[in-house]
Amino acid sequence: MKSKSRLDTGKVSEAITLYNKFRSPEATAKLLTLDGDRLTLQFEGSFCTTCGFYDYLEDFIFELKQLVDVDLRIDSVEEKSFQTFIVRYVVEK
Repeated sequence: MKSKSRLDTGKVSEAITLYNKFRSPEATAKLLTLDGDRLTLQFEGSFCTTCGFYDYLEDFIFELKQLVDVDLRIDSVEEKSFQTFIVRYVVEK
């Protein structure tokens, strides 16, 4: 059942586990920060290019929405190093 609460570490961690279960090793997510309505993840992997890079980043939003009734959007994407990206998400109000 979906929770109608704000983001919390437990639900975000659960969504990351689900995400990684189905997308690793092509893409693996790791929680960096969770601060209120802002969430920062690190993604690493080869990111199957035929699937579309942004699809991998948006897929995390779909995994989280299965657990929490929240509207999340990508705020920024920064390339940290080869095949490693820092993605900031924000809750839409």
